[in-house]
Amino acid sequence: MTPGGAVREARRPRSARAGSAPAAVGAPHALLPAEVAGALDTHLEHGLAAREAGARLARYGPNRPRRRRRPNYLVLAVRQLVDPLVALLIGAASVSAAIGDELEGAAIAAVVLLNAALGFIQEVAAERAILALQTGFTQKANVVRGGREQEVAADAVVPGDVLVLREGERVAADARIVRAEGLELDESTLTGESLPIGKGFEPVAAPAPLAERRSMVYAGTAVTRGRGAAVVCATGERTELGSISQLAAEAKPPPTPLQRRLGRLARQMVLLGTALTLLLAAAMLLRGSSLHAAFLVGVAVAVAAVPEGLAATVTVALALGARGMARRGAIVRRLTAIETLGEATVICTDKTGTLTENRIRLAGVVSAVGATERDVLAAAVLASSAELVHEGDGLRPVGDPVEGALLLAAMERGLSRHELLAARRHVREIPFDAERKRMTVVYEEQDARRAYTKGAPEVVLARATAAGEEGARLASAASAWAEEGFRVLAVAERTVPPDEPLDERVERDLRLLGLVALHDPLRESAPAAIERARAAGVKVRMLTGDHPATARTIGHALGLPETAVFARVTPAEKLQLVTELQAAGQVVAVTGDGVNDAPALRRADVGIAMGRSGTEAAREAASIVLTDDDFATIVAALQEGRRIADNVRKFVAFLLSANLGEVVLFAAAVIGGLGAPMAVIQVLLVNVLTDGLPALALARDPATVETMALGPRRGSQLFDAGLWKALAGVGVGVGGAGLAAYVVGRELGGGVAQTMAFATVALSELALVFTFRSTREAA
Repeated sequence: MTPGGAVREARRPRSARAGSAPAAVGAPHALLPAEVAGALDTHLEHGLAAREAGARLARYGPNRPRRRRRPNYLVLAVRQLVDPLVALLIGAASVSAAIGDELEGAAIAAVVLLNAALGFIQEVAAERAILALQTGFTQKANVVRGGREQEVAADAVVPGDVLVLREGERVAADARIVRAEGLELDESTLTGESLPIGKGFEPVAAPAPLAERRSMVYAGTAVTRGRGAAVVCATGERTELGSISQLAAEAKPPPTPLQRRLGRLARQMVLLGTALTLLLAAAMLLRGSSLHAAFLVGVAVAVAAVPEGLAATVTVALALGARGMARRGAIVRRLTAIETLGEATVICTDKTGTLTENRIRLAGVVSAVGATERDVLAAAVLASSAELVHEGDGLRPVGDPVEGALLLAAMERGLSRHELLAARRHVREIPFDAERKRMTVVYEEQDARRAYTKGAPEVVLARATAAGEEGARLASAASAWAEEGFRVLAVAERTVPPDEPLDERVERDLRLLGLVALHDPLRESAPAAIERARAAGVKVRMLTGDHPATARTIGHALGLPETAVFARVTPAEKLQLVTELQAAGQVVAVTGDGVNDAPALRRADVGIAMGRSGTEAAREAASIVLTDDDFATIVAALQEGRRIADNVRKFVAFLLSANLGEVVLFAAAVIGGLGAPMAVIQVLLVNVLTDGLPALALARDPATVETMALGPRRGSQLFDAGLWKALAGVGVGVGGAGLAAYVVGRELGGGVAQTMAFATVALSELALVFTFRSTREAA
């Protein structure tokens, strides 16, 4: 999968429609702001005139994804009635009603409607996935029009508008930055990057992937620090967020393995039931029976050939499994996902929030000569503007998340920002921005003015007095950390003379204190969970939009070969990878938490979203939601899915044994000229109630020691040849016992023959249910 054995950085084939700007703009991230403004016929300072903004709104449409029409509920309802087994039952019910047996017809129709209602409810829930994507667009936006800033509805933003960007706000549309002052954005839900991205107005190369387009901001992302302005290049469906919405709308999950196998079984049973119905009805007519009697036998055989309780039993069994998975931290939104997860052969997992904690933490500190770790952290805190606020029993950072991580790390080591500031007076702040790559704060202290600086190591080292071996040592440490995917900052200080201007000149001749590295730490349970998945025969692939260096580090820590790690993956590429795996015969589970994961989550055989950190779009597109965002919970749910899959196979085999027994009974009785051995109502009672309750008991069987060791099941057949032979033997035995009871009842007289046959078949199934607790031994 990965050329040359390296971490794969995904290809970027992009459609003209997906996330593209208006044709006149081309690749706005590669152009100068003035060039973008010229192409859009707008002014970088004054923005658009109000009249022109209105005209463009009419031309381009509202700034939101196209409203998806709600599903046609009538079509969904009718779809539940086109199953071959259902068609056979509908035919049987119609014949019963036509010949005057309204009770039998009504009973069959009731079973059909119950099964249809269960299927309808599940399909309606699945169609809600797309609607949640529209929540990614913000509601309000600040724009400059006619030279004045004003607040407008976000859906009224048009190409050419100049957006005003401030800390804490969400971006309303895709836009080219024209001004940036310490501007950083959280783009994790769109790109997978766990750390905030610094932004600036300098152009970047046209082929740059979305995560590296530092000159752009995108709809749905959040400003974590700083401020700026940007000229809108794309709105609505032309934005990256709109592109993802379109992908998710077009992505449809394939039928589950259980649905495919039961569908195949249903077609086989319909052919068998139809053939037997016609043959036995014809045999009765040839024997001189009335047309009414022949029809009655035909209806009874059709009903006997269909396991009417199967759909309801499967649904109840999956619902019971869903309760068990909920106790393990996995909330099931679509019941069929339970069995499908048990048969998954590949898990394509996101990195951020699933394998990692999705929170920035201090990874390490390297102190310069003459400084300590506390010196480094104290200076880093003083060179920050974030705050810690009390929330519940702990502290929560407010402001830039990187600075928040530094404040928390310092607090854990006994360094309080409040106490550090109490001994100083804030004088001046020179903010961070993408061009300067550093931030400085100047304080008045007891004996002097002192500046504290933090920023990119190459920038701070170049302005520090450290040289020779010490400078080389720190530069080497910074490079090694960067190669591992860490965010590295250098920290320095300087005493500022009383007469020196408080501008960028204070950031010279710095005394270097050391380096800090920050990262999104790996979950403690992740490596063991990955190993358990592999031991269960499930391959694990990590698909992330993060930087290749970060992906490589996490993959190495998890024990994943580099061929199993994909970096810089876009939503379209993730969807393509899932589709290719499915085309190769794999049953694919996908995990994710961002808007960018929604298309792949929806297309996957099983989509698994994060409940804590996940977006609403991801949760709605998924079929399972994790309450703890932990990969280990996926493996626990996999085991539960395997248990349910095994048990479904058991009780389907048990239910089919009853149907085969009834078919054998009817065939022998009719061919022998003995008439119908059971009434239609009795057949329904056996199939729905008498067999249904023991089948549910089978569904509760615990997992065996072989459940995880044997690996996922493959193939289109529900049962292998050995189990089919065993079922045939059980069917002949049940049918033979029922026939014997029916013959004895006919000899006894008094109209008890059908009752005796019914009781014998029901009791035989109750006695045989225990043999199905291990289908492998039965085979």
